[in-house]
Amino acid sequence: MRMLRSGRHSHQDGIVLVTCLVILLILTMLALSSVQSTSLQELITRNQRDSNLAFNAAEAAIVVAEGQINALTEISYALDASPLIYDAVTLGPLDVSSADLWTAAASICAAGDATCAIQGVNSQPRYVIEHIGTVVSDEDRLNLDNIGQNPNICCTQMFRVTARGTGGTDAAVVMLQSTFGKRF
Repeated sequence: MRMLRSGRHSHQDGIVLVTCLVILLILTMLALSSVQSTSLQELITRNQRDSNLAFNAAEAAIVVAEGQINALTEISYALDASPLIYDAVTLGPLDVSSADLWTAAASICAAGDATCAIQGVNSQPRYVIEHIGTVVSDEDRLNLDNIGQNPNICCTQMFRVTARGTGGTDAAVVMLQSTFGKRF
């Protein structure tokens, strides 16, 4: 049997409790810091995914537009032409920051065609095609009478394609431009 010593109190009463509370406070702060860091990393990853989706969507729109230019047999600026080509030679360059431009721009999918739709994006990518000029090569300049060539082919027509893609939200927007040349 153990007897309690009366009259003698230890001077360490409560020190263990205070030490445990301080250690518990430090562990809580470390856990909160870890949770905050994880949340930040998740936000960065989500934004990177949105950015990648927007880039891939804009790149897909450029590929579609360049394919349409490649299939052209002549340049037509008519409003009912497909694809719609903007005459930047006479009218000047387009303002690609205009929201109205992107509302009217061509989509990579025809209306109601879900087979070409890009999954995961908030809105399907759009593009505009501008005819920016004619390039005459040195060989063509010397061949004034088109000797040995098709008389209808002399020069390379240059086009600028501007594409706009969005990610999972409309906040992630990527715009790409390419220049494409074609001889008619």
